[in-house]
Amino acid sequence: MGLYEQFRLDGQVAVVTGGGRGIGRGIALGLADCGADVVVIARRQEDVDEVAKEIEARGQRGLGISADVLNWEQIPAALDRVVEEFGHLDIMVNNAGGNLDGKMYSLPDISIEKFDEQLHLNMKSKFWGAQQAAKRMRDGGSIISIISIAAHKPSPGFGVYSAANMGMISMTRTLAVELAPRGITVNCIAPGVVVTDMLVNTMKISAQDAIDTFSQQIPLGRTGTPEDCAAAAVFFASPAARWVTGQFIDVAGGQPN
Repeated sequence: MGLYEQFRLDGQVAVVTGGGRGIGRGIALGLADCGADVVVIARRQEDVDEVAKEIEARGQRGLGISADVLNWEQIPAALDRVVEEFGHLDIMVNNAGGNLDGKMYSLPDISIEKFDEQLHLNMKSKFWGAQQAAKRMRDGGSIISIISIAAHKPSPGFGVYSAANMGMISMTRTLAVELAPRGITVNCIAPGVVVTDMLVNTMKISAQDAIDTFSQQIPLGRTGTPEDCAAAAVFFASPAARWVTGQFIDVAGGQPN
């Protein structure tokens, strides 16, 4: 197999949570561009149906499933449906996460309820998705979790979010060792500033203001795109990365820690 062919995903079936918009949508389309059939999971059926149509327009099978990653019964049921309809599962991208109410909370002020909510959404749900996917995945598959450079960068207002992301790095390293006998790789992608609806709503600024403000802080001079994250996901999911596991990669334009 030549090097180019090692980045192809023909015959593989991928699942992307939070795939209805933003980074998740970009990753879903990137995997499809490289030959994978892709199932997108998100809470809004209309969002995942639209992305499924875009996947099919690329010549791949697409399916949208409405499910909530915080419902511990819905994700296993969704993955069972994937195996039933597609025959197997090869790639799991745990992308869903963020901030449910679009607000920032400092550590001195956050309530225990909001603390738990952040941990559940940004660490526990990704652990659950990884564990349940591994139970259904063919040997030689790939599990990828989308975290954030906030994992290793002081982030006022995002302290629990940062801690949850750092926890995912540690969990990824351990899970990589535990699943290595099956040839399943486990890795993380840590995006920097990608101007999505979630970022705009949380920061309470316009998309253009976010681009103008953050671009000045990034060595490569621009904010990221979902396609930047998709390129890293394709690498981790592909045969080219079969000897890469337990790792995380910043996709952040050189933004310092």
